[in-house]
Amino acid sequence: MHARITLFALGVVSLAVVSLYPTLQFPSSAQVSTFIGPRVWPLTLLIVLFTLGIVLLAITWRDRKQALISEPQATTDTPTETAPSSSRFSLGRTRHWWFIAAAIAYTLLIQSIGFLTASLIFTFIGTLLLGARSWMTIAITLVLATVLMQGVFVSLLGIPMP
Repeated sequence: MHARITLFALGVVSLAVVSLYPTLQFPSSAQVSTFIGPRVWPLTLLIVLFTLGIVLLAITWRDRKQALISEPQATTDTPTETAPSSSRFSLGRTRHWWFIAAAIAYTLLIQSIGFLTASLIFTFIGTLLLGARSWMTIAITLVLATVLMQGVFVSLLGIPMP
């Protein structure tokens, strides 16, 4: 398990490092007429992605080290039990793949149906994937998302959305 998490964390850090060069090609706020330039948001996300990847690596290495230290020595007298493997479909086990698929669909939908509509669909799907079942919670999330997206990007920052 530690090896999978380590590979994932290395992939996240690698993605952040590789994406840094194209992100720095975006114009800065000094080059455009908006308060915050197009470079700020992707660069902020890359910094957060890189930081969280490094933190995940550190936590995984620490946990692996503690598991090796506290692991009792296996004797030949004690049989090892294996957990039953379930091949049944489980949303909890595949939720991350559904989020990736939703993010790809969101990216493609922005150009065809617009930013706000695609964002609301993505917010709705993301809220369901995160486990919200109350329609009141989902409705409040969608209203807040709409107000925040319109308020922050269009009104506050003056950034037109596609």
